[in-house]
Amino acid sequence: MVKEIKSDELDKVVSDHKVVFLDCHAVWCGPCRTLSPILEELDEKYAGKGLKVVKLDVDQNREFSMSNRVTGVPSVFVYSEGKRVVFDDGAGKKIDRLVGVMPPEVYTQIVEELLAEA
Repeated sequence: MVKEIKSDELDKVVSDHKVVFLDCHAVWCGPCRTLSPILEELDEKYAGKGLKVVKLDVDQNREFSMSNRVTGVPSVFVYSEGKRVVFDDGAGKKIDRLVGVMPPEVYTQIVEELLAEA
């Protein structure tokens, strides 16, 4: 089960797990509700291998949202070995989050690649 955390709990979660997906969401957000079961399934499938998925309500954690420039939800931050993962968007641009709802295969590929590296 994906746990809701507060921003002050994030460092501990990141240090306790190989790979962490932080789902920055809002209760009023339709796409966030679409993403939720995708991440729940990933959490169940890969929890024993080192993945932890947690949720953070951007409205309840405004300081985190502002300092991390969360301007769109859902936004998923990925951490591996204690550090935030930066992705290449395919066009040479570096991004540190996945914004919106991606196909489930995208999240699965990221998890499998990061767990293989860890």
